[in-house]
Amino acid sequence: MKGSPLIRLGVVLVILIAVLWPVYRLTNSAPLQKTEGAPEQSLPPTIPSLRANKPTLRATLLLHASPMPNQCQVTQGDRIILTEKNLVSPGEYRIPVELVKGMDLVIRATWGNEEPHAIRAEVLVHGYQQTLEKSFWAQGTLEDTLTIPSSFLP
Repeated sequence: MKGSPLIRLGVVLVILIAVLWPVYRLTNSAPLQKTEGAPEQSLPPTIPSLRANKPTLRATLLLHASPMPNQCQVTQGDRIILTEKNLVSPGEYRIPVELVKGMDLVIRATWGNEEPHAIRAEVLVHGYQQTLEKSFWAQGTLEDTLTIPSSFLP
């Protein structure tokens, strides 16, 4: 590019402003209004006594099963976190949840036959890329735990 350095600087600044202004407007715009028909995703209620004693993690619990079990349930303490009603596609369950650190998730599933079955449980913590995951193998029924360590994330 030929010409005066001041003119070149001016052209570059105009181009940068022309490109960055729409990006700034998109990233700093007000959040979209919720439509009336959209389902509301909220975290299930937590037990206050558990929250008072131990720190919690806001996370999404994913369960992948192959083949799909007849019954499936995940609990933490006395609280039922996930059941068949959280099915999002065949063999996949998902729910946003608040988990208590240091308490195990108990995963239970039953199938109608004695063939080998697999389940993979994943805990995706909101705001972090760190995940917890564990695979389980069973025949007919499964009851196993996934530990949420007390030292897992701040």
